[in-house]
Amino acid sequence: MYKEFIRKDLLDNGYGVYRKILEMYREQMAFLETPARFRRWLAGELDVPLEKINLSSLNSALQQQRKKDKEKIQSRSITAHAQVEPVNNKAEAFPFSKPSSTDKKQPRINEL
Repeated sequence: MYKEFIRKDLLDNGYGVYRKILEMYREQMAFLETPARFRRWLAGELDVPLEKINLSSLNSALQQQRKKDKEKIQSRSITAHAQVEPVNNKAEAFPFSKPSSTDKKQPRINEL
């Protein structure tokens, strides 16, 4: 059912068809690794001429998906890292000098 829908949408050059292809065949695309190999496999799977599958659109959809996956992994690691290490709210005691201070100021340059 989905296969025929995607085939028709691909032949009609429908909007968002490559995103739909990527959602349906995610595992196969990860297995084949490159868009060119996946394109050849997809042409056989959907019984579509190879020329009807735009390689640059397929590659673009793959790059967008990899970027989304990478952002998900990074956000998970950031939240996991934040949960493991508690926030240190300890205020550091640093003695600032005040204008009314009677401390003798040390010169920075020593005369030769």
